[in-house]
Amino acid sequence: MISTILSARSRDAVTFKIAERLFEKYRTVDELARADIKDVKRIIKSIGFYNNNKARNIVETARMLVSENEGKVPNTREELMRLKGVGRKTANIVLSVAFDKDAIAVDTHVHKITNRLDWVKTKKPEETEHELMNLIPKKWWRGVNYIFVVHGQRLCGRVPRCGECPVRKHCGFGGKF
Repeated sequence: MISTILSARSRDAVTFKIAERLFEKYRTVDELARADIKDVKRIIKSIGFYNNNKARNIVETARMLVSENEGKVPNTREELMRLKGVGRKTANIVLSVAFDKDAIAVDTHVHKITNRLDWVKTKKPEETEHELMNLIPKKWWRGVNYIFVVHGQRLCGRVPRCGECPVRKHCGFGGKF
């Protein structure tokens, strides 16, 4: 869960390195709950938004887990979203990855690409999540985020590579790039 909080607006490769460093220093949720926010900032400095909220949210989340949940990560969206730095996307990722629950995590990639494909016509990620829940069979929900993140990273980023795309004939974007 802490890695998912770190990952917001950050590249995966950077997130993995930072999370590894953070967890080398703070091996348990109790240790992280007692961490000095300045020290956490120093460790996560090379990640986006470290100085505004991430360090504070990470330490506060650890404190909440220790004081309210016996150090355990909750397994419902509502309980997860009470934690600092945990929004709907993060909660859904934790539910699907950590607890094997059916959830669709909609980040920038999922929102942008499903709109490009004309699967949905939405303005906000939460709207996209609800539309996809109606469109995609529940048994596939857990894989949606991963599939679209990889597709976005490899082919359908800021400048889509439509000529290389295996689904371009089904795409409402129409190869406009």
